[in-house]
Amino acid sequence: MGVLLLVKIGWRNLWRNPRGTLLTALALGLGLTLLLISLGLLDGSHEQMVGNGVRFGTGHVVIQARGYQETGSLELLLPARVVSTTGEFLRTETLKHVVRGVSPRLLASGLLSSAANASGVSMMGVIPQEERAVSLIPQRIVEGNYLNDDQQSGVVIGAELARNLAVKIGAKVVLMTQAVQPPDTEATDAGGGEMQSTLLRVTGIFRTGIQAIDAHVIQLPLPEAQALLGVTNRVTQVAVLLEREGDSLRVAQTLRKQLTGVPVEVLPWRESMPTLAQLFLLDEAFNYVMNGVVLAMVGLGILNTILMRVLERRYEFGLCSALGLRPVQLGVMIMGESLALTAISLALGLVLGLSVQHYFATAGLDLRWFFHSSLPTALVFDPIIYSRLSLTRIASSVGIVFLTAIVISLYPALKAARTELPGALKVF
Repeated sequence: MGVLLLVKIGWRNLWRNPRGTLLTALALGLGLTLLLISLGLLDGSHEQMVGNGVRFGTGHVVIQARGYQETGSLELLLPARVVSTTGEFLRTETLKHVVRGVSPRLLASGLLSSAANASGVSMMGVIPQEERAVSLIPQRIVEGNYLNDDQQSGVVIGAELARNLAVKIGAKVVLMTQAVQPPDTEATDAGGGEMQSTLLRVTGIFRTGIQAIDAHVIQLPLPEAQALLGVTNRVTQVAVLLEREGDSLRVAQTLRKQLTGVPVEVLPWRESMPTLAQLFLLDEAFNYVMNGVVLAMVGLGILNTILMRVLERRYEFGLCSALGLRPVQLGVMIMGESLALTAISLALGLVLGLSVQHYFATAGLDLRWFFHSSLPTALVFDPIIYSRLSLTRIASSVGIVFLTAIVISLYPALKAARTELPGALKVF
């Protein structure tokens, strides 16, 4: 008896009980559906975690003076020539479709005081229009307004810092810091090392949900920060935000070639923010564990279903053996049934899984459903997770489930092939 005939018999066997076959296929299809939904939401949360992390940090790529990443010295600054060269290069035809935003920043530490209290802060001098394209802070303003390019003075602060200083919109605060002395300038320039202070008015208050940012970070116009620190036309770093995270290494390497010979360091986000990179790896490991659990559930479901179908048909297999069907042919017939059932299950699973995935990709999974009163104060990222499922993920999921079904079907097929006579023909 040929293999094709055995497969045909196996296909007919499936439809001897169409209701049972469809229910079984639906149950197994739900396993693939669960796997696709799980992959989509995990990949989506992973993408959002990285996206929000770099937008609260240094961007996908950062250019800064050589040695700054290791020492954090505020005296290591980039001259205006490097900033302009970098900006022009990133806006060339080759990279302008890859780069979403470029923002020069001047960083320093200082003391911000009000009539009620004082607190240590991390000062960030920015160009408001450029910063809007790179950072999430401008989008997290909860009171007042963010800085604008026409504004020569003013400051935006975090909600936690505003509470500690007991200030509101329009309140006056004093920022005190130490003037910076770049290593390549004369000691008499800019009053290097002297304490400087300026009076600022609070124009906006932001809330990110990250305590370290809300309690310590402030932003003010770049010219105001440069004048306060005495470093005209200099910045600490240039943050670059890209359209896709996957391009960060390539863009960093391209910038390194462009800036060869200049004492700068160009770092992708994995090097400039090692803590976020470690969190990324931990999240990836968690994804693999979750996917393994879901796949194990699907595999056990396939094994249980096919094995039960084999065990309840013991008399049928005994009769086939008595009529001359060899054990190998019995095994091939069961394998054909298993593969046909798996194909039906995969089709149902794809239809259900991609339908649910499309909903989560457009509307998102709102975590606020699980918190009736309010979100936890420690929640860092957006409460709505959007599913992201690539064609590669879909193809690999279907392939893995199919291969799993083939491997798992070997045991029921072997069980059927070992049907013994005359015991299998006994009717109890």
